[in-house]
Amino acid sequence: MGEAVSNSLPLNIVTLLIPVLFYFLGLSSNLEQFKILLEEKKSLLYGLGIQLILLPLIGLLISEIFSNTLFAIAAVIVLIVPGGHVSGLLSHIKGGNVPLSVFLTSFASIISPITIIFWLTIVTSRSSEFDIDGAESFIQLLLFILTPFALGMVSKMKYKKLTNLIFTPLDKFLKLLIVVVSIWTPIDLASYVLQNIQEGILISGVSLIAIFICSRLIINLSKIDAPNAKTLQIEALCQNFPIVLGIALSLNLPEVAIYGLIYYLVSMVFAVSYSFSKKY
Repeated sequence: MGEAVSNSLPLNIVTLLIPVLFYFLGLSSNLEQFKILLEEKKSLLYGLGIQLILLPLIGLLISEIFSNTLFAIAAVIVLIVPGGHVSGLLSHIKGGNVPLSVFLTSFASIISPITIIFWLTIVTSRSSEFDIDGAESFIQLLLFILTPFALGMVSKMKYKKLTNLIFTPLDKFLKLLIVVVSIWTPIDLASYVLQNIQEGILISGVSLIAIFICSRLIINLSKIDAPNAKTLQIEALCQNFPIVLGIALSLNLPEVAIYGLIYYLVSMVFAVSYSFSKKY
């Protein structure tokens, strides 16, 4: 499996372009966005709490339930990445607060270099299944994620004309890339996905049910308004698939890439079904 995943053309494209994605996130960062905190503070705090704390904790619980198998630990890694950009579209379909969805996704992405490294350090220290060095992984992710992100922020502050020139073309390119990779990768690795489909669907399904129930309980207790509640629920169900693949390949963890594919497909069924549902 490892060689096939390593030789997968769409996955190698993702690996090469993940630093570009985080550079773009750095370019996209806007300190003015923090003004939204004053308007949507409660919803924002609950949303970030679900995304950055609840989901990784559910992933850790799932890894314990399934005895720390490779796929179970892969579930943790899938749940430490920021939300996927498709959540904005699904929030629109559901009648949620689209600006809140965009801000939650953007803000979680902006701080993801720190949160990913934090949770990944915990994951690797807890399991002997992954034969990787914690310090080496930290340095790899630092160079792979945090450095391009910081460069993006510096570029935006120091070279505004250049930033304005490249921002729109880069934005369109990355959106197209995400669509292409999301379709191409499952086709390219179909045989390996099918070999692991039962375990992948089981762990994904249990994870998503736990996420839905726990996030729904928190949302109900928060007593936020209906559009914001719908948005937070969708955000909890959507993870950033290309970043999962980038982490998997940068750390030479093919099982994470395969599980990430299966989780992505199962989570889309959950998220799309919820967005078209008349309930909740």
